[in-house]
Amino acid sequence: MAYDKKLLAAARRELERERTAHTEELEARRREIYTREPRIRAIDRELSTTAASVLRAAMESGGDPTAAIEKLRDRNLGLQEERGDLLRQLGLPADYLTDKPLCSKCGDTGYAGSATCECVKARYAKLLKEQLSSVLPIADQNFSKFDMSFYSTRPDGRSGISPRENMEYNLGECKAYAAKFGKDSPNLLLFGSTGLGKTFLSTCIAEAVSARGFSVAYDTAINIVAAYETIKFGSGDGEAAAERAARYERADLLIIDDMGTEMGTAFTVSALYNLINNRLMAKRPMIINTNLLPETLSEKYSPAVASRLLGEFLPLRFFGDDIRLLKMRRT
Repeated sequence: MAYDKKLLAAARRELERERTAHTEELEARRREIYTREPRIRAIDRELSTTAASVLRAAMESGGDPTAAIEKLRDRNLGLQEERGDLLRQLGLPADYLTDKPLCSKCGDTGYAGSATCECVKARYAKLLKEQLSSVLPIADQNFSKFDMSFYSTRPDGRSGISPRENMEYNLGECKAYAAKFGKDSPNLLLFGSTGLGKTFLSTCIAEAVSARGFSVAYDTAINIVAAYETIKFGSGDGEAAAERAARYERADLLIIDDMGTEMGTAFTVSALYNLINNRLMAKRPMIINTNLLPETLSEKYSPAVASRLLGEFLPLRFFGDDIRLLKMRRT
């Protein structure tokens, strides 16, 4: 998994903020309880000072500190028991003023040994999903909301199967892809006419993969090419374009939507070829959605691009009636 450094840093800062808020809440509890029951304040003071004073005295005398330590332990256990009784008398749990970490695995350090702790990974996944939701309607387009009823049960004359049977297969493949996604996942080529669910299903995959903590970059082929044009020709915000390009190149999963709708210039073909080829070489999975049929890809792109798309991607064909029009008729 390739972490987005900015988002990972943001996840760690979020843990720090939550830990600070937790500490401030604990201090507010203590102030309130100390006002209600001053004896608890006295106990806490004694607990915080007796250990150091007893051990220091034993070391200064040059004697064996074992007896002093046992005496200190018994005294502290008695104080803790009294403190718990006082808190219970106030209708509170005995550990109401105990400073417990938000994460027991890492103690709120964010690290489990030398590895990133699961608590940071969970916050990272949440931030990934928030980032993705800014460009994709993942709240409305996910596997649980995929409606198979829009697809006809009438067999297609050419393939011999119905659009619904075809979509049941495609849906199963996409669900399995999302569930098993990892660095060794294959690339998918979703092709067929407009309005058949290619973008919807790729959004479903993005939502599920992002929820598992993998970074997902999504954009249309037109916007992707525009970013590389800005970088090369300096025609816009170069810093923003470079940041977008870095996401295209480094994200765990890249989804290129509407490939084939961009201008077919030499620069366009070169930019897309370089992006696709570099990700293939780095074994970073991609999903490409296109209205072009496999046999027409070589007409739109160079043989090198067509070869990559036909040889390195698992094809999923979409056919049937335009779902967008059917949805409009139902409303």
